[in-house]
Amino acid sequence: MDRAIMFVFDALIKTKKQVVFYLHGLLESVDTPLKLSNYLKARNIKERYYQIETPFIDLQNLSYNEYMHTRKKLHGLDRREKKLHLLGDVRLQISPSTNMSQIFEVHRKRWEKKNDTSGFSSDKKKAFFKFLAEQNHGILNVLLTTLTLEDEIIAFTYGFSCRGRYLGYVLGHDSDFDDYGPGRILVKEKIKKNKDDGFHKLDMSIGYEPYKFDWNTDLDYTRKTIFSTNTFKAKVYRNFLWLKATSISTVKKNYPLVIFRRNVVGKLKYYLRNKDKIYLRKFHWKNKLISFMFERKRYLIAKRTESNIHVKSEFQLITPKEVLTMKQDRKNILQKKFRGFKGYYFEDKHVPFWVNDNVIRLDDIEVITNLKKRSVYIQEWEHQDLEKVISFVQTKYNPKHIFIHLSKYDKEGIKKLEAYGFQIIEKISYSKVFGIKNVKKEIIR
Repeated sequence: MDRAIMFVFDALIKTKKQVVFYLHGLLESVDTPLKLSNYLKARNIKERYYQIETPFIDLQNLSYNEYMHTRKKLHGLDRREKKLHLLGDVRLQISPSTNMSQIFEVHRKRWEKKNDTSGFSSDKKKAFFKFLAEQNHGILNVLLTTLTLEDEIIAFTYGFSCRGRYLGYVLGHDSDFDDYGPGRILVKEKIKKNKDDGFHKLDMSIGYEPYKFDWNTDLDYTRKTIFSTNTFKAKVYRNFLWLKATSISTVKKNYPLVIFRRNVVGKLKYYLRNKDKIYLRKFHWKNKLISFMFERKRYLIAKRTESNIHVKSEFQLITPKEVLTMKQDRKNILQKKFRGFKGYYFEDKHVPFWVNDNVIRLDDIEVITNLKKRSVYIQEWEHQDLEKVISFVQTKYNPKHIFIHLSKYDKEGIKKLEAYGFQIIEKISYSKVFGIKNVKKEIIR
């Protein structure tokens, strides 16, 4: 290696008197960076470098059961996994390159309103990544791993395998399933499969994303090194590259700033690209700004204890199969099901109402109240025939108490609930001033 380094760089410097070298991807756990530094010292060439944390999982010395024991409840992983399995058949599989178009679509949907620096699903790079996935006949291969739900790809990893090492390059999931954590479930299953397949290391790739440090067992460092010939022009450009690289590295270490750039700036760029929606764009950002500066909401919780409404009412439960085939509002309905709601359609199957027999959830103000036994909470009842809804819930759940929430300013709704025996039992006041939230509850005797 010493001779190869000397031969290559001597030849390049001899050919190009003014040259800057910018090398990225030298792992410090191997000898290459040290040998390169020794060569540069011998040639009196100044080197600048910095390290990037590179978390990895040592599969060779890993006891999978012990490893997962401390992580199975991380971010509610076991709970999310159980709820995902309730939706249908979940499978992990190695996918052929013919599935690349579906994988690109999952990634595009996930990053549509985010600032994607990888460009994985951009038109410019699609052909390149697809071509790589088709070249699986050497030491270095692309592995496409997918998590499917009822044969629909909901998460994937695009990675490289080489001499017993797996390097994860891109991880993505369908944003409709955000609450179910399909990306984390895929990583969990991927670790087990890689160990079973004889890999000795799972490289999480460079970066400071928190999920990588949730899974890693060890830490390596990847070096970015910059050096040049000693001419004035080369040294100026070398210093410029160094300043640029260190500035970017400092920003990436500040994760809240990364999130702001990825989500807020990404969403702004998305709306600017869609110029045909300029009016909606202005309206959206105006409302966002106003709600951040000041927002106030007043809700009432109503309770009914009598059980004397019995009218003919037929409602149909929304099944997981129906949810998965929906073209509109699928994400919202999947979110409802994840949070313990059961949805029911009336005859026209237009707008459902939701029932929860565990909690009262006011998600827009982040208020959750546990329910006692034989109690149910009904949400989004406004679009239904309330009398039939109450009758159906009484027959289906046999509750002692029925709870409903509505706006304090909904006078018509209050009258309707009182007409059906509901009593206001609690007032909830919510306010937000410059992002600082305040919630107050008042019990009405």
